[in-house]
Amino acid sequence: MDKKIVEELKKPSSYPYKVKTTDFVETHISWIYLAGDYVYKVKRPVEFSFLDFSTLEKRKEHCENELELNRRLVRDMYLDVVPIVKEGKDYCFEGEGTPIEYAVKMKRMPEEKRMDLLLEKGEVSRADVENIAVRIAKFHAIVRTITDRSYGSPELINEQTEDLKRHINTIEKAAKVGKKAEDALSRCRRFHDRKYMTFYRRQMTGMIKECHGDLHSANVFLVDKPYIFDCIEFNRDFRYIDVASEIAFMAMDLDAFGREDLSRAFVKRYTALTGYREMLTILDYYKCYRANVRAKIAAIEYAQKPNADSKKRIAKYVNLMEKYAKRL
Repeated sequence: MDKKIVEELKKPSSYPYKVKTTDFVETHISWIYLAGDYVYKVKRPVEFSFLDFSTLEKRKEHCENELELNRRLVRDMYLDVVPIVKEGKDYCFEGEGTPIEYAVKMKRMPEEKRMDLLLEKGEVSRADVENIAVRIAKFHAIVRTITDRSYGSPELINEQTEDLKRHINTIEKAAKVGKKAEDALSRCRRFHDRKYMTFYRRQMTGMIKECHGDLHSANVFLVDKPYIFDCIEFNRDFRYIDVASEIAFMAMDLDAFGREDLSRAFVKRYTALTGYREMLTILDYYKCYRANVRAKIAAIEYAQKPNADSKKRIAKYVNLMEKYAKRL
């Protein structure tokens, strides 16, 4: 969609029900419209090394995948894939006619209950993170084990970690921490080489599963139960992963909020439920990788539109990378 249509869809008249006001969020891969009781998520026509939303056909397919995959954890939140159409001079969601775009329609959750916002206010408890650990442990017990050896291999794990090199110049330009990022990557590479057989053994013994792939606090609402949403639908390499990588993401995120106590409680509860204690030997590596991913996303956003928030997040996550890498 061009910028004009993106703006037009912010109008209350663009929705199939009465709306007084709308809210809008833009990320590096999505346009998100919040209107009344519902949310419409539209995929931006972008292409990166890790995703391809370049055509309408691909965006529709990824919308359908997003609906199906997220219903595994929050069936009552993900409602449908709906068209965006032009009716006369206006553009609208769920209208009649030839679709010019597609959106994932979701039930709107209370924003103040989003876990990252609650963490900022100190309103997340040990019981909350343990409930998430229970939910994820049950989820990992029923999702598919990936037997295709092209996923979760030691070589792919290293390649994914090293991908940050593509963004070092942006990281240095934005936050002057390019050298720290490069040093952390070097430590990760040496650790990976030493632990090659551990990564290989985990691949061969069923630890690569069809996971959520993006398990961090901004993707959790703490309401009557944990609503864990927005899984990775656009790249199997990021979803067909070691369960240790999944757990490391939430643990790293809790660390990033200065809640190492909750991070430890989360990991402890998960390992007690699953018995997956070997993952503790590689958890700092995966924490470093997950901080790496967050730094990369911030760098992509900064490259698209330089801003203070992206700059701050680049520095924050590269510093976390350095912390974890020094423990490897």
